[in-house]
Amino acid sequence: MRRNAFLGYLIAQFIVIIAVVALFRGVEDRQIAATMAGTLFVILPAILMVWEYRRAQLSQMLWFVIVMQFWTLFALPILGIRLANWGIPFEQLSFIGIPGPVLHQWSSKSYMAMVAVTAWCWWKLSRKKS
Repeated sequence: MRRNAFLGYLIAQFIVIIAVVALFRGVEDRQIAATMAGTLFVILPAILMVWEYRRAQLSQMLWFVIVMQFWTLFALPILGIRLANWGIPFEQLSFIGIPGPVLHQWSSKSYMAMVAVTAWCWWKLSRKKS
């Protein structure tokens, strides 16, 4: 059962990546596409953390820490500065002195770390089960 949960989380994370690519290809206004993508990046980790906590509390603490760091350090701040500075190019924005483009680069790496840890948890728990 646990293996299936993390496989589901992994699939959801890949679906968000595909959805974000589709948003930027399909929505002409880059600011609206970015806001929609940012909303996905805020909602997905929140849902996954709530589901996993309800299922197994904090049994996979590393997973919670990685998901929480992506959500609090990148997803929420990036969406927040976009919304708070509507109409200003993202390249001109910053959060606690970190330029928007740098924050975005770090967030991409953080998201990939979240995907990697999710895959690792799925693999680890599936090995334990067999």
